[in-house]
Amino acid sequence: MPSRVHVPFHAVGTVCKVDSAHAGGRPGRRPTWPPFVVAEPQSGTPLATVLVDPDGRIQRWSDGAQALTGFPDQEVIGRDAALLADRTRLRGGPLVQALLRAAGSVHTDWLRCRDGTCRSVTWHAVPVPLATGTGVLAVAVPEAQVTSQGHAVTLDRLLHSSPVGLAVADTELRFVYVNETYARVHRIPVEQHLGRSVLEVLDLPDPEAVEKLLRRIVDRGETIENIRLAANRPDGDSYEVLGNLFPLQGPDGRVMGVAAIVHELTDGGGELLYTAHGRRRLELLGRVSARLGQGLDPRTVATELAAACVPGFAEAVEVDLLESAAQPTADSFDGRAAESGEQPAAPPGPLFHPLNLTSGTSRPRPEDELPQPRLTLRAAAQCVSSAQPVAFETAKKDGSALHGMAVPLIAVGRVIGAVTFLRQVDAFNSEDMLLAREIAARTATAIDNALLYRRERLAALALQRHLLPAQLPSAKWFQLAYRYRPAEDDTLAGGDWYDAVALPGGRIGLGIGDVIGHGVGAAAAMGCYRSSVHALLDVGLPPGQLLTRLDGLFNGSDSELAATCTCVVYDGGVGRCRIALAGHPPPLLVMPDGSVALLECEPGPPVGMGLHDVYADQEHPVPPGSLIVLYTDGMIEDRKAVLDLDQGIALLSRAVRDPKAPLDEICDAMTAVRPASSADDAALLVARLGRL
Repeated sequence: MPSRVHVPFHAVGTVCKVDSAHAGGRPGRRPTWPPFVVAEPQSGTPLATVLVDPDGRIQRWSDGAQALTGFPDQEVIGRDAALLADRTRLRGGPLVQALLRAAGSVHTDWLRCRDGTCRSVTWHAVPVPLATGTGVLAVAVPEAQVTSQGHAVTLDRLLHSSPVGLAVADTELRFVYVNETYARVHRIPVEQHLGRSVLEVLDLPDPEAVEKLLRRIVDRGETIENIRLAANRPDGDSYEVLGNLFPLQGPDGRVMGVAAIVHELTDGGGELLYTAHGRRRLELLGRVSARLGQGLDPRTVATELAAACVPGFAEAVEVDLLESAAQPTADSFDGRAAESGEQPAAPPGPLFHPLNLTSGTSRPRPEDELPQPRLTLRAAAQCVSSAQPVAFETAKKDGSALHGMAVPLIAVGRVIGAVTFLRQVDAFNSEDMLLAREIAARTATAIDNALLYRRERLAALALQRHLLPAQLPSAKWFQLAYRYRPAEDDTLAGGDWYDAVALPGGRIGLGIGDVIGHGVGAAAAMGCYRSSVHALLDVGLPPGQLLTRLDGLFNGSDSELAATCTCVVYDGGVGRCRIALAGHPPPLLVMPDGSVALLECEPGPPVGMGLHDVYADQEHPVPPGSLIVLYTDGMIEDRKAVLDLDQGIALLSRAVRDPKAPLDEICDAMTAVRPASSADDAALLVARLGRL
């Protein structure tokens, strides 16, 4: 085995010596590779030499390698050489094979350093025969030390003494070189540029646009002259530069990177930055408006506002609603205190409902109670009383300063609350104040609309519950149970209803319906339909005639709403029922053995449309102990259209596992399978029918 191997290293002649006592074998064994001799480059900087065994593990680490990367030998010897690679998926043996294929030529690559940065190096790989196979001896120096020209020192002085800023980035847009002038323009040290992305180092108002610009140079080889770019320095100062950007091309014409020649503009430099900031403000207002439109509840509005403003504008956003603004009238008072002549104790300040939801809280319904009112920040109370923004500063628990700005929420000329913006980075300036006032104005409108919607929904629900029957009849041979559920998507309460009438001769009449529409008007129309069906059942009309008569009572004028309806009359003496349908899904008949069938009947159109239709009815046998299930479409419809009506009916029928179970349990099981995204309210009426 030869005692020396010559390692050609482009312009730097190099031979490397490796101590055989540390050559990857165990102590006392014969050396497994030959010794090498190192000849230092003429610049006096030690070469970085790394010996990698066939399995990809580092076995030898020179002082030059430590100086180049910052890794001491005890942290790298025995570890995979992929530790040093910037971007590679290869490890172990495959990485060694890739290095061997690169042997025989000089390469320039990025080397991962101990501090997490990358450094551009020129390296050469030499195959080394070892006892376990062929390893690799890699020799590298920083790229800046290698030049194909003979005046490296003169070139270096020229670049560093230039009165204009000079910078070079690779095709990945990472800085390879910057001179001192360029670093002074940005007030960022040279070493904090190298190996880092341009977008990571520079605080640009529109980084996406700059990235697209640089990509044009890399991908198309374009040259861009006299471009003005704005940025922010680390201390917050804004500045503007004028520069030329052009591609660096290799001998084959391929683009190797991007070069920049820049100098700072000393006057008029804020115009472009102001334009970029203006675009940022418009984007923020756009996000705020889009999110505020998604909430029909004041707490949801506050949550969406915080999501739009954090972290771009503030680190935290708090929304407080005045207790008086949440009431239906601002002049509400305690009647009992007025009668007794006692005056309630006045609170030390205005009380507010905190609207921000805590983490893990489910989305509230508009009809849910608002959080208990409480005193809030002094700045928020001040801005409400003065109807003007209030800037303030407070201290966090760790002693650091927290900058804040409380802005009044003004809707239709009255203050309804306050929104407080908090951040730690820097104080809010006059431009931030203007932006906050615009955000607060849009938030106030959204909250005021949500309060109006909440009041109407509460009124519709209260009217609906008042018009529904307080209790239903019962007897030994029949039992009834019912449920009503509002819409799951915050839609206004609809006109769903149910009813039952005990009739002479051992009969019972059942009715269920759904007014087409939502809100207080639909709830009022529901009361008219329910009372009419109740009266017509009470006089003994069969289902078909009942719906025909009902349709005649509501002639379809503009002031009336149409409705779907199902009527059932069961005769407990013979065990048979007659049904009629007006645009309504058919009832379910659940047999004592658990089998389920639809009570079919030729359906007519909804009543109240002015069509003057004649409705037919149909008779069905009902075995003793069976269940008849009447329901509205809110029990089976899916807003997301995942289920069609037939699938919804099938899902509802499978919910009854034991027909002999208590009716309340059966009702709960059926409401549990109701689609979670239902956009309509729902009514359910279950009757267990026997014989006289």
